[in-house]
Order: sequence, then structure tokens, then C-alpha cells
Amino acid sequence: MNSVTSSTSHDDTATGAASDDPGFDFGGATFDLQDPDDREILRFILSQALYGEATGVYCGKSLFAARSLEAAQFYVRQARQELGHLKLFADIMRELELEPQDGHWALKLLSTHNNYYPLKVLMEHAIGEGMVLDVFKEVLLQTLPDSDPRVGPIKKKLRVICREEEEHVAWGEKETARILSEKPYLKPAFFGLVELQLALMPALVHRFGKGFERHPVLKQLPEFLRYVEARVRRQGKRLGYVPDIQASTLRRAASVGMGLALLARSQLSRSKSKLEKTYLRELGFEH
Repeated sequence: MNSVTSSTSHDDTATGAASDDPGFDFGGATFDLQDPDDREILRFILSQALYGEATGVYCGKSLFAARSLEAAQFYVRQARQELGHLKLFADIMRELELEPQDGHWALKLLSTHNNYYPLKVLMEHAIGEGMVLDVFKEVLLQTLPDSDPRVGPIKKKLRVICREEEEHVAWGEKETARILSEKPYLKPAFFGLVELQLALMPALVHRFGKGFERHPVLKQLPEFLRYVEARVRRQGKRLGYVPDIQASTLRRAASVGMGLALLARSQLSRSKSKLEKTYLRELGFEH
């Protein structure tokens, strides 16, 4: 029986989960790397990870539009890390002798680049990479069987990826908090967009939702999705855009509408460079 437990219940505490995140426990359930069906499932999961890391090229536009030297330094580091993750996941698939497939439509939609900086920070870093981290840390690190000699080196790679993804999420949370302190009117739209993102999430695991009731890992996916949803809502409350009291259906619908309007308006945004206007002040030459 699965349950939400302390992250110290499995061997991946080194990844440094957020203090408000107790972790999800698959209860020792693992995939069978010799079973063709399980291998196909892992092929799907790792293919989505590979596609997601390929979207790290979006860091180029983020660097161009960096608002500060601190932001520029982060995006340079992230670009290097994402390209490294891409190669690490390719190595993992080769070690398991799995051939990559295309990214799922829902993942492509969720990971679409946005030129509007506040949405990029929220949707790509705080939320998107947070969900990615859930899959890497809570699913892959727990459910790949240690009995297979290939898994030890694979988990070392995954732990490196998790530590760096946590940096990206921390940046997203820090920047989201700063943006909302300057533009609190964005809170309802952010709430609505997160509601939409959570609604899309089950589409990624829909193909595994039926016929696997007896599979030790897959039968726990519904509860895992509830765990992710609860974690995202705790994160949103901490950052201030998810209401402390459960929103009414009317308020949720209104927030979703505001989120869609903001998303539509953001499609007209264009990246603009800022550092050439601010570098002297940031370097301490202007007072």
C-alpha cells in the first residue's frame, strides 16, 4: 500500500526536497527491466524527460532578456546544466537499450516557451520544472530496480540532475515571489493558469490508467498525481497566488479566464534586452 511519507524513507534525501514536501513513497514497488511492457513504459517516461531537457534551448532567449546580472548568471548556468541533462538522459536510454520517441502533445503544450517573463518564471521554472523534479526524484529514483547492475550508475546521473533541477525551481520561486510583490494583480491569472496546468497533467499518464490495476507501480499513479497536485497547491499558497481558502467554482472559472487572457496577451510579447541599460548601476558605478 502506498502512502505519503517522510522523504527519509527512501535513499534519495540528498536531492534536498523543499521543507514542506514530505515526498511520495511507492512502497518499494519497481519496474521490471526485463519485461517488454515495463520497458515500453520507461521508454515513454524517459522520452518525455529527453524532450523536456531539449527545451533547455529556451534559456537563450531568457539570457537575452535577463533583467539583471543575477538573472543572466542563472540562465548561463541553467543552459549549461540543461544541455548536460540532455546528454545524461541520452546516456541512460542507451544504457537501458531504449529508443527515444517523440514528446507527448501535453508535454509540448506545457513546456511551450513564453516571451512574457512573469509567465516564463512561473510556468517553466516554479511549476513546470517542479513537476519534472517530482517525476525524476519520486518516480525514477524509487522505481528503477537496484537489483539490475545498470541502475546504480543511472541513479547517480539522476541525482545530479535532481540537484540541479532543484536550483531551477528555487530560482522560479524566488522570481515569482519578487514579481508578485511588484505586480500583485497577476495573482488571479497565475492561479488560473496553474489550475489549467494541473488539469492537463493527467493526460500524460492517461495511457497507463487502464489495464494496469495490478501493476505495482502504475496502480499508484492516481495517488501520485494527487500528491503532485497537493504539492503544487502548497507551493502556490507559499508564493501567494493560490488562495488559502478553497476557491469557489465561480472564482476558479474567473481565474482561469484571466489566466487564458494573460496567456493570449503574452503571445504578443517580444524579448527585449535590458542589461546594456542597467549594467553600470548593478556594477556599482551609478548611485
